[in-house]
Amino acid sequence: MVKTLATYWNFLCAGLANPEHTGAVVPSQRFLISKMIAPVPESYSGEVVELGPGNGALTVRLARRCPAARILACEINPALARDCQAKLASAGLDNRVKVICDSAEHLLTDMAASRKPAPDFVISGIPLANVSRECTRSLVGKIHRCLAKGGMYIQFQHSLLDRKTILARFPRLRTSPAFLNFPPAFVYYARKDRA
Repeated sequence: MVKTLATYWNFLCAGLANPEHTGAVVPSQRFLISKMIAPVPESYSGEVVELGPGNGALTVRLARRCPAARILACEINPALARDCQAKLASAGLDNRVKVICDSAEHLLTDMAASRKPAPDFVISGIPLANVSRECTRSLVGKIHRCLAKGGMYIQFQHSLLDRKTILARFPRLRTSPAFLNFPPAFVYYARKDRA
């Protein structure tokens, strides 16, 4: 109980220090995390890119669920990036997860320019509602460019405001509510065409 309260307190403090980079006041709960990682097969052995992992609640669950996968977690908030790294290390999962403290835009630009294989999954907790429409369009476009053909972009939000922006780049989009999460959320499952 004390550990859980400390986790929530650290998350709240990091969010208050950088509100434009944090979309919630508490970490995502298991209901939302389960919906976010469900499309990734347990046997998946490629790379998953996670944007905005916060303190690593989803990252740890994903790494445990998919032991053959490699995870690249990109967190812009330095305090949360340190918490995420510490959580992974204490769970013994830091050998398969690389945490970088940088913006998603920089990471995605670098990935698109590299000759490395494109990821099949991009999972994002970036608070799109906290950034401008132009920034959201740019970010979604960069995710689309770096994602493998047939790959899936999974995004959660606390509203449906950015659904049209995502739909413009990913016509194969479905939305699922996660009402048991606090606060309630929506999960976008966006599939990139194979053509």
